[in-house]
Amino acid sequence: MRITVRELYHDTYYFFSKQIKMIIFISISVTFLNIFLEMLFQPDMHISSIIENNHFINANSLLELINNMNIYEKHQLLKYSIVKIMIFLTSKTILTSSIITLILFLSNMIKDSIISLIYSFLSFLPSLFMLNFLTVIIIQLGLMLFVVPGVLLSIILPLSPIILSFKHGGLISSIRTSMYLSWKHIKIIGPGVLFWIFGKFFITILFLSYMHVMNKNIILFMLNISINIIFSILIIYLFRFYMIFIRS
Repeated sequence: MRITVRELYHDTYYFFSKQIKMIIFISISVTFLNIFLEMLFQPDMHISSIIENNHFINANSLLELINNMNIYEKHQLLKYSIVKIMIFLTSKTILTSSIITLILFLSNMIKDSIISLIYSFLSFLPSLFMLNFLTVIIIQLGLMLFVVPGVLLSIILPLSPIILSFKHGGLISSIRTSMYLSWKHIKIIGPGVLFWIFGKFFITILFLSYMHVMNKNIILFMLNISINIIFSILIIYLFRFYMIFIRS
């Protein structure tokens, strides 16, 4: 069966329109979880003041800012950075797992019971978290060394959680298969991932432009929900691609 971008767009739109309430509910729930975790693991007050005062932006470089810190401040900044990464990975993992579990459930790949649904969701979380951890490290290394390879990795790696959900291999195998399939079908995978990247960029710019006229917390709350919804659309798109691929 030949896979086309138009067909995937149509299937993604159809599924999203039918399940929009559930997807919005999941996106809001993950956003609340993210807020709760950030409140639970608030950074040192001094580090918070540096961040709030935009010292990261005003400094000539991040290295200059770090060099001007004492040992305690550096330690607190490191702890804050690690916590932020863990919160990001946790939120991304739960969002991805929720959307994949929803699709599997509606596709009758999970037995029609709440217990099997919950079990499938919880059993998928640990391995998906580790997979997200690995892919984030790989992408960030690519962006740090060369921008273009980093963007390319951002395109060829997002299929790995879908492959992992079908239990067609372990973590490394899922990453390798994702890279192979995405590169082979880059004309199909690329538009979906680029939609996610540019959609996230434009929505962020749009919401931040209202920062001076609306409450900051409300803006960030709505921004996180919108980004979660767009990411959910990407997961649906990639999932549909892989379903058609394994059936063809």
